[in-house]
Amino acid sequence: MELKVAKTDLQSKENEVKISLDEVLRQYKEENRHVFYFDGQNAHKDMQKAQNTIQKDGYRVQLNEVRYGLDENNYIYEIHII
Repeated sequence: MELKVAKTDLQSKENEVKISLDEVLRQYKEENRHVFYFDGQNAHKDMQKAQNTIQKDGYRVQLNEVRYGLDENNYIYEIHII
């Protein structure tokens, strides 16, 4: 499963970057990275599926919507692996 990574700048024109769940787990294990941010354009079902997949591997996972503006469409997803 591939998910779109959140942009780091609102005015960024760069193409969307995707990351697989295997890469997320690799970065968690090897680089000790615990928090990952994903674009709000990812389907909520896909984010829940990613959460469940990581949990099945024996990790605790928290999925949040992070709002960064007043518009209801201004949000990104945060996955925190514990």
